[in-house]
Amino acid sequence: MRIIYYSYWGTYAAYLMASLHAGVYPEKKLPSPDTIDRQYELCRRYANQAGNLIYVGLDDSLREVYSLGCRQHSGMLIRAIQNMNVVFRIREPVRFIPAKHQEGILPGILQNSHFPREERLAPYWFHAWFRRHYKVCAAAVEEAKKSLEDEETKKDLEGEKGE
Repeated sequence: MRIIYYSYWGTYAAYLMASLHAGVYPEKKLPSPDTIDRQYELCRRYANQAGNLIYVGLDDSLREVYSLGCRQHSGMLIRAIQNMNVVFRIREPVRFIPAKHQEGILPGILQNSHFPREERLAPYWFHAWFRRHYKVCAAAVEEAKKSLEDEETKKDLEGEKGE
């Protein structure tokens, strides 16, 4: 199974949640400031690219975890990925998990800042955004993991009944 966290920007909340899911970031405490700076650089470089899957890693069940920025086209991109699986006969299921509710307004401000003063303040704003949204994103990831486990348990039980 592939898991894709998606939102308007693929490198802010979606990437944060995918990193938490894959175990790249610790769930209980904030990562180091250097790690947060690296995500900020990722955001500055790739946030404006909609439709690009960013591979984040494998979770503890060896499922591939991705981040996807969609802009306003999440429905279209989800259908495109699902239809590509049909065209190429990829039978591996894909689970899409929305992250847009955890994003807030600051990523849009950071991506559209073009003034020198804003450029100097942007890293500090990103750190503030990251600290504010970290626990909420971690809770949403835990809920998503539980949902995935419940889904797999249900499939296992249905498989046993059919035998």
